[in-house]
Amino acid sequence: MKKILAFPLLCLSLSLAAQTRDPGFSFVGHRGASYLAPENTLASMKLAWELGADGAECDIMLSSDKQVLLFHDANTKKLTGEDHVVADTPWPVLKDLPVILRETNRDTYTGETIPLLSDVLDALPEDRLLVIEIKTGPEILPFLQEVLEQHWTRGRITFIAFDLETILAAKSLYPDIPAYHLSMFGADVKKNLRTLREHGIDGVDLRHGIIDGKMMARCREAGMDVWCWTVNDVETARQMKALGVSAVTTDRPAWLKENL
Repeated sequence: MKKILAFPLLCLSLSLAAQTRDPGFSFVGHRGASYLAPENTLASMKLAWELGADGAECDIMLSSDKQVLLFHDANTKKLTGEDHVVADTPWPVLKDLPVILRETNRDTYTGETIPLLSDVLDALPEDRLLVIEIKTGPEILPFLQEVLEQHWTRGRITFIAFDLETILAAKSLYPDIPAYHLSMFGADVKKNLRTLREHGIDGVDLRHGIIDGKMMARCREAGMDVWCWTVNDVETARQMKALGVSAVTTDRPAWLKENL
């Protein structure tokens, strides 16, 4: 991996001042407000914040020319209709691909394209959170750092990742930014808790189906905050809140927040 540049003092001061967490129950838009707008587009991210979501979550990947962009799948075929491997395709090709609307998306968002992370950071409100899911390995971090240095001027950010090496490296690079390890299996959570604690990871972000009283007790004992994904019904959100989960990721942040 390339040698990572020193983090500027200005951004470090910003992170120290801005990373205080609300101890209540937070609603994070999954890939933005993806029930209404196409996922991981700038429109979807903005809409989540406009509708009152506490945060908006996005997935980041790296193009062949090392641009940090928002996209979930390794291949663009399913979401755009065109067949490109993201990691093997340059940004000038990817940037004009419209994201296909899903059934619940509003027609007004037809033609929304893949954005750069820099676009989203430029739009981040001062009082909101951007949750950045790193979909690659640690090789993205030097390029992610460059983007943050140039475009993160307000609001809060948090890192999440399934890959253990990646989330540990992100936390090492940015010790003052909250970092959560994603997991969908209880056995993996149990196996990794000690490592997460030793490296200062702030919490775990778990598939809601594996969360129960025993899991919460185990995570609390390890000093881990607990988030969950992806919840789109009121009863499950109510259960998560009662168990002590502090943030829920949902396709419908405004609707769920209202109805809960």
